[in-house]
Amino acid sequence: MELLFNELSIHPLSVDKYAANTKMIYFSEAVASARKNGFRNIRSHYDSHQIELATDYSLYNWLNSKDVYEIHRNNLYGMIILPFISEDDEAIETRFVEANYFFEDVANGISKTECLGLASAFLYETLSVSLQSNNAWNRNRLELLIESIDITQIEVVFNVFSKGCFGIKVISDFIEQLGTVVLMKTPIAPDSKNIHLADHHGQKELKVLWAKLKNSPYVIEGRSTNWGGKRFIRKVERN
Repeated sequence: MELLFNELSIHPLSVDKYAANTKMIYFSEAVASARKNGFRNIRSHYDSHQIELATDYSLYNWLNSKDVYEIHRNNLYGMIILPFISEDDEAIETRFVEANYFFEDVANGISKTECLGLASAFLYETLSVSLQSNNAWNRNRLELLIESIDITQIEVVFNVFSKGCFGIKVISDFIEQLGTVVLMKTPIAPDSKNIHLADHHGQKELKVLWAKLKNSPYVIEGRSTNWGGKRFIRKVERN
């Protein structure tokens, strides 16, 4: 699993490297907790040289500073990878270019702004991770505005900013859904499995489908409903 770095949380910059160090301790501890929960990388639009923490003081400087405890630096070594959308994920990239993604929080001084990290966190259905540079990022739910030709919608991106976030139920529940599902095989023989077909059109197609499905060791029973209208759904869509 991967986190997505919220590049908007770089600003405002810390007043000096000492304030930046305090901010990075929270970030480092959040990443350490993420690693314990199975997250192996942080995808980012920027590399460590480009992630500014204070004036003339970048994440790269922090990672190589002798003034920073090694335990905090080690939490981040090798974690950040580019780009924010993997070059192999053509479907994700297509969805990204087909819409515009924005974040806005007027109360905390953030005007409507394009957000690459939050957008990719939404598309990958994973967590974003933010620096504590603004109260806007000290929330576990961030609203993402998505604008496309056909529709404008608001979606929620789940966000972490400290180690304590991983003890919050909404975050732990979300991570649990991201985990690997272990399927249990059934001892029921294929021809002994129950099947119930509702009285509607498409029974012929459903019987053909069931003849295949019942042979799966992970299927224990079949049941169709009247939901869905008269069209036989052959492909599952995101909606």
